[in-house]
Amino acid sequence: AFDSISIKLPQADESLLLDALTQLVVQHGILRVKGFAAIPGKPMRLLIQGVGTRFDKHFDRAWRADEERATHLVLIGQELDATVLEAQLRAAVAG
Repeated sequence: AFDSISIKLPQADESLLLDALTQLVVQHGILRVKGFAAIPGKPMRLLIQGVGTRFDKHFDRAWRADEERATHLVLIGQELDATVLEAQLRAAVAG
């Protein structure tokens, strides 16, 4: 059985976010990461897909005027604690 948790974060520095995701994968055995991020100063969404500690990322499209600029991620693994993972991510991207 796999767990799938969704996390919404504010805009985040790209390198801080990717470093934090890599650490979470190692610490918590996360298998997949999918979603998009709002990067300050960038007019486009950063699409993120990860398998283990390998991440692929690219800007996929411009933010629409009616869209909230926020980061949305889905983490997939086993026995994931959503509260712990979200707290760790928030602390890491806060810089």
